[in-house]
Amino acid sequence: MIGQLKVLRRALWTLFEDSGFSMSGAIAFSFLLSIFPFCIFLGALAGTIGGRDLAAYAVTQLFDAVPEPVAKALAPEVERVMGQSQYGLLTIGAAVSLFFATSAIESLRAALNVAYRVKEGHSFLWCMAQSSLFVLFTAASMLVVSWGVVVGPAIAAKSDSAAIHWLLDHGLFSPPTRYTIVLVVTLAQLFAYHLWLAAGKRTIWDVWPGVLLSLALWLFLASIYSRWLSISDYSKFYAGLTQLLSALIFFQVSGMIMILGAEFNRALAEARSQS
Repeated sequence: MIGQLKVLRRALWTLFEDSGFSMSGAIAFSFLLSIFPFCIFLGALAGTIGGRDLAAYAVTQLFDAVPEPVAKALAPEVERVMGQSQYGLLTIGAAVSLFFATSAIESLRAALNVAYRVKEGHSFLWCMAQSSLFVLFTAASMLVVSWGVVVGPAIAAKSDSAAIHWLLDHGLFSPPTRYTIVLVVTLAQLFAYHLWLAAGKRTIWDVWPGVLLSLALWLFLASIYSRWLSISDYSKFYAGLTQLLSALIFFQVSGMIMILGAEFNRALAEARSQS
């Protein structure tokens, strides 16, 4: 336990050495720029598969995982953009949205490469293709959850079977099950980022400590951030931009947590090699 705390302290120090604080700001900025194109693409994909209701819920699902003040800052603007968008997947707009949505993935790639002290050896086109796949994977993961929440219950509600209605209330579509699915999807995304987005080769054994650390810290952050905003008046500093800047701060700390996970994994690997 003491050894792991020393490794964590080392990871925190290297987070500063590797400019993780400033890089997390770049991740937050690129994520804020990417969220609108991503929602347009998500809406196009969802609208093609399941219609406008699935598209609307898929976007709503995106904000269920963030603190309420962050959702309040972004959700109305995203809904305004979505209301003006056409839900057709095979459109130039969807392709352009997919391209711009990759900027957050590329910023995260750069930060993870610095944390792991590796250099990207693939071409620009290869990296963009991989980032597009990550965007597609994220959108598809959200649609899986949304399909189970929107389409599944709608189908089950039309059935007269008591067993199906029990599954609707307590089983496959119950809130605990949905939250478990979201947690599993989040873990899968974190593992994918560390295993395949960052350059170099790593195994699940190499990355799981940092993944769990990031997940635990992020859940803690999400639980306390709303309370912190309720007792802190940022309007004295940011005036009418308070909600937007609060969302940006949340994204920056989230990016810092992800970078810290990679720093922790590298510090653990160095500690194992020295022992």
